[in-house]
Amino acid sequence: MYEIRYCNSIVKQGIMKKFRKPKGLNLFEHACNCNSLEDIIAISYLFCPDFIQIGEYIFVSVFFEEEGEEAIKKVEKLEERFGKNKKLIEQWVNSWSIGDLFINCTDESYQNNSLIMQFCDILVYNWQQRLKELFPHKKIIVETGNEIMGELGLTITVYEQ
Repeated sequence: MYEIRYCNSIVKQGIMKKFRKPKGLNLFEHACNCNSLEDIIAISYLFCPDFIQIGEYIFVSVFFEEEGEEAIKKVEKLEERFGKNKKLIEQWVNSWSIGDLFINCTDESYQNNSLIMQFCDILVYNWQQRLKELFPHKKIIVETGNEIMGELGLTITVYEQ
C-alpha cells in the first residue's frame, strides 16, 4: 500500500483566481506562457540574489554598492552612525520598499494587495532559505513590515538576530 502525501507550494492555492488574464491551466503554465527565458532568469535572481559578508555583517549585495576598501569605509561609517548596533546597520542597508521594486511597472496587478502579500511571502521564504544555506550557523531574519528604517510602505528587511 502506498501512502500519498501532497506537499503544498509556498504559493497559495487559488491565487490564480486573482489574476486578470490567466495564461494557462495552472501557475506552472502561466509562468512559462507569459515570460521569456530572460524574464524567468531575472525573476530567479530576484528570489535568490547575491549576498555579501563584510566582517560579521551580511548585506543584500544590490543594496550595498561599495566594493573593496570603499565597502569597509562604508561599514565603518555605519558603525559610527549606529553605535556598532549590528541589527540596525544590517536593517539600514537591507531594508527596501516593496513598492520601489515595481516603480516603473504599470500593470494593474501591482495594485492588488493579495498578490503583493503573496509576492512578499514568496520573497521572504526564498531569501530565508538561501541565507540558511549560505550561513547555516547564523540566525538571519527576513521579514516584511511597514516603513522599516524609514522606507515607504510595505518593506522587506534582512538582519541577524
